[in-house]
Amino acid sequence: MPAAVHRPPAVHGPPAVNGPLALHRPLALLIHGVTSSSRTWWRVGPALAERGFRVLAVDLRGHGASPRVAAGVSSADLAAEVDETLAALAGGGVDGVELLVGHSLGALVALELVSQRPGLARRLVVEDPPGPASGDWVELAAQIDADVRRAVAEPEALRRQLEADNPGWPPGEAERRVADLADCDGPAVAAALRGGVPFDLPALLAATAPVPTLLLLAEEALGSLLTGLDRKAAVAALTHGTTQVLPAGHSVHREALDLWLAAVDAWLAET
Repeated sequence: MPAAVHRPPAVHGPPAVNGPLALHRPLALLIHGVTSSSRTWWRVGPALAERGFRVLAVDLRGHGASPRVAAGVSSADLAAEVDETLAALAGGGVDGVELLVGHSLGALVALELVSQRPGLARRLVVEDPPGPASGDWVELAAQIDADVRRAVAEPEALRRQLEADNPGWPPGEAERRVADLADCDGPAVAAALRGGVPFDLPALLAATAPVPTLLLLAEEALGSLLTGLDRKAAVAALTHGTTQVLPAGHSVHREALDLWLAAVDAWLAET
């Protein structure tokens, strides 16, 4: 989609990875999930920087600091915009992506990006992608609409509720989550979900070959968005990759960062 119509997503990078020396580091590109933003990687980004990566995290259209939704928000549309962003950064030292990480909707975007641009990414981490039949999209749309409205109308009350409901979250996580929701173009995102979100996850996973891929899944009982037959089909399709289930809910990197990093570290060492 032309950048003149839908500008590329906003780009953020932890201070630790900026500067002339960072240009020579391998690039890690992080793509968030629905109603989230680049803020969700506030602990992952610095951890990857400590491991020698130059880190970039994008805000997808309708999220964070990126433009509001005007037209299509399919994973293919969003992947094309991320590609525009990378092209715009090419003059600043970006030469391929060493580690591409996507969570939820961002996982679908990452898979589409690998499909659209063979050879762009050298390694891929797919965190708990949604299954086409694993949830009620209309119900999810209604929840998004309600959460975004509440984040705008009563942010402090929502922050307190999130802290009470998620005692394992580190300080500052709930505040960032509220900010993500307040920045989200909730009505437009919800409308897009109500209209249907067609995608073929097994086909997207199969198409990543020969890129080494780590499929990091949440536990079904704890809130994974990839369940039942969808999960079986996805795991079976990843014949060239590694699948690992971690004891956490859908946002594994938020709920179990140490386990997330340990799994990624071990897989990076193997690949």
